[in-house]
Amino acid sequence: MKFFIVLCAIIAMASAISTEEFQKMREECFKSEKVPEADIEKLKNREYGLDLGHEAKCYIRCLGMKTGNWDDTNGYDVEKIYTDFRTAGLEVTKENLNKCFKSSGDDDKCVWAAKDLKCLWTNKYISRKQ
Repeated sequence: MKFFIVLCAIIAMASAISTEEFQKMREECFKSEKVPEADIEKLKNREYGLDLGHEAKCYIRCLGMKTGNWDDTNGYDVEKIYTDFRTAGLEVTKENLNKCFKSSGDDDKCVWAAKDLKCLWTNKYISRKQ
């Protein structure tokens, strides 16, 4: 959970978004998507399993849109995320991002956003620079 919170803060800073602004965005998305408390805990622990509710999947999409890393036409912006992660001191390759961030155009944009993010974390494509 701590790693997720730190990573979110790093991404926010790398994206020229203050930590306060990022936390506000998170809270706005939790509220607007009506994410149940149980799913909030799962999200904080990077538990993106099959039992993650639809509201939580929409939270992932909402946060991506607010940070400028996601749009409903193209999905995640690989170039922006790559730059944000590298600026934040994280190791990631465009090849690995592209493996997960596929422009599948899933009819349900929330499912699409969550599925791509789950791939990123499940495969451990992000690490701290040594």
